[in-house]
Amino acid sequence: MVLPDGQFRWMFVAKEYDASIAFYRDGLGLPVDHDWNFGPEDRGTVFQAGAGIVEVLGGLPGQAYAAPRGPWMAIQVADPDAFYQLALERGLKVVEEPTTYPWGQRMFKVQDPDGIVIWLFAPVKTE
Repeated sequence: MVLPDGQFRWMFVAKEYDASIAFYRDGLGLPVDHDWNFGPEDRGTVFQAGAGIVEVLGGLPGQAYAAPRGPWMAIQVADPDAFYQLALERGLKVVEEPTTYPWGQRMFKVQDPDGIVIWLFAPVKTE
């Protein structure tokens, strides 16, 4: 049984570990929960992301890097327009400018160093 108040963790192996860590820590401003480094194939950083966790791994022993295909991530922010300006200032790769969608969200999208699209959104009232 899945615990309703249990932890949700989204994990992936980064091609360029240090670039990914900088993106999530410095670019998105996610706080680091903890990290470890036991060598190039056994290191990771765990970030707090709202009610969930993003875990970036530096490699898996004996496995070649495989680029993530298809996953997107959505993180709620207080003000997508203000965060968009911050993303531009920080040099993040913006793939969609702020847009209000009919389902009641305003969002913009950035792409991390591994090509993962991240939606930064806030609920809005629709008419």
